[in-house]
Amino acid sequence: MNHTKHSTGIRPRLIALAAAATAALIGGTAGPVAAAPPAPLSYVALGDSYASGFGAGSYVNACGQTPLGLPGILDTKKQVELVADATCAGAKAATEAGGALDLPEQVGRVVTSGALSPSTDLVTISAGGNDAGFGQVAGVCATRPTAECEQFIAAQNATALPMLGRTLDALYSTIGSAAPHATVVVTGYPHLFSPEAGTPVLLPVASQAAFNDGTDAVNAVIRSRAEAHGFTFVDLVRKFEGHGLGSADPWITFRPGAVDNLHPTDEGYRSGYFPAVRSSVNFSRLQR
Repeated sequence: MNHTKHSTGIRPRLIALAAAATAALIGGTAGPVAAAPPAPLSYVALGDSYASGFGAGSYVNACGQTPLGLPGILDTKKQVELVADATCAGAKAATEAGGALDLPEQVGRVVTSGALSPSTDLVTISAGGNDAGFGQVAGVCATRPTAECEQFIAAQNATALPMLGRTLDALYSTIGSAAPHATVVVTGYPHLFSPEAGTPVLLPVASQAAFNDGTDAVNAVIRSRAEAHGFTFVDLVRKFEGHGLGSADPWITFRPGAVDNLHPTDEGYRSGYFPAVRSSVNFSRLQR
């Protein structure tokens, strides 16, 4: 009798413990809900041949766009999604009738398509070199004595740079209004030559130095206007130091007769442009 009473008293407690254990197990399997990964940055690329990737090869259209240029490189990163690449070789910051797809036209297209909007997170721009006459300067400096090269650069800067400043102000204002929440990254131009190497490739060494000085003057205008609009200016000169034409390891194209001469190589975009932009912009921090 005593044994029977004892066992019947234990049984309800065992059932209760088993039920509690089962509930604990069921509840324990449901951990906290994992947070969804942040959406990639909505990215729009604008600009000239140095923006499209001209010089790197593997071109996909007449504008010289290539997956080896900065837009294509950025698009491979998980934090970034390229929603529009309007870049085009030959583009100017100001519209020129009959020319390439200039920057105002590029901006108009991406605004109309909805790619450039208040929801845009990231914009990259390269513009100003064609307005400053880089091609004409290179032609004069390659065929004339250094003194004439220097004179031409001085005259070009005196007339073209003030106008370039005004043109960039108008361009940057339009972009800022269309994409008010975007981080806008403006890339300068690298030095195309390494005169310190003492190699008279394409231009005499002294003319190489003069051309680089002219590039610095253009970069100064671009930087001034970019920063005045709250944009991020990225200096390429330092990244390309020791990698201009004439150096032992050039990141600038030069092949006789090539249409994309005097532009970065694929290595120049990969090891010059991309690290320079990445060090100036924290993509992960920009993600919402």
